[in-house]
Amino acid sequence: MKLKASALWLLLLLLAAVPSSAQTPRAEISGGYAVMRDQDRAETFPAGWVASVVGNINGWMGAASEVGGSHRVCRDCERGPFTSDTFRGTDRNLRVFTFMAGPRFASRAMARVTPFAQVLLGGSHISGGVQFDGALTTGFTYQPGAGVDVSVTPTLGLRLQGDYRVIRTEGHNGKASRVLAGLVWRRGQLQ
Repeated sequence: MKLKASALWLLLLLLAAVPSSAQTPRAEISGGYAVMRDQDRAETFPAGWVASVVGNINGWMGAASEVGGSHRVCRDCERGPFTSDTFRGTDRNLRVFTFMAGPRFASRAMARVTPFAQVLLGGSHISGGVQFDGALTTGFTYQPGAGVDVSVTPTLGLRLQGDYRVIRTEGHNGKASRVLAGLVWRRGQLQ
């Protein structure tokens, strides 16, 4: 409940901010390193990546698309009651790949700092037995998140972002949180 209330307050803050005279880029291309935490299994996926493209519609709203991947090695894996004797005690490569799109709302009230909030919808492909033995599963995913871009130059910035992800597969909602850090490259200007 606190997460929903915080997200609502952030969205209201973004929408209430007065736009500055700063130019809005036509497109923002970003990439970075991500760490994902599986809430259900209390496991961290330390090796992750993310790439995104945002096409800005106006000074405060854009269309975002994102692909990403998270990986971890489960050493001497004991995945629980669904692990067969074939896989019990072996090393397993666990992977989650996502592909999503949705609206992004940004405040350009400050010249060098751009906070944003987004809600992305799409899918996740899970492999390596994240859910159960050797499973290859693709499910519906939704991911609300927020972050901040800090300008280093007019076309290059640093991004810090946090997300909460729900992956719906086989009638189960898997929950994960993710933090990422990366670079943002801005192209063009809206008129």
